[in-house]
Amino acid sequence: MVKKALEGLTAVKSAEVSFKEKLARVTYEMGVVTIEQMIEAVKGVGFRATPQ
Repeated sequence: MVKKALEGLTAVKSAEVSFKEKLARVTYEMGVVTIEQMIEAVKGVGFRATPQ
């Protein structure tokens, strides 16, 4: 769900999500998609996110 939400954003190339580690590693094009947009995408599927 989180992976799909992140990868659905323009310029996100890939997302690896570990619920065990409470961590997502995202490969994306800087300047095209923002951290805030990624956080909102995660919130949109019912989870919290903060930049690390």
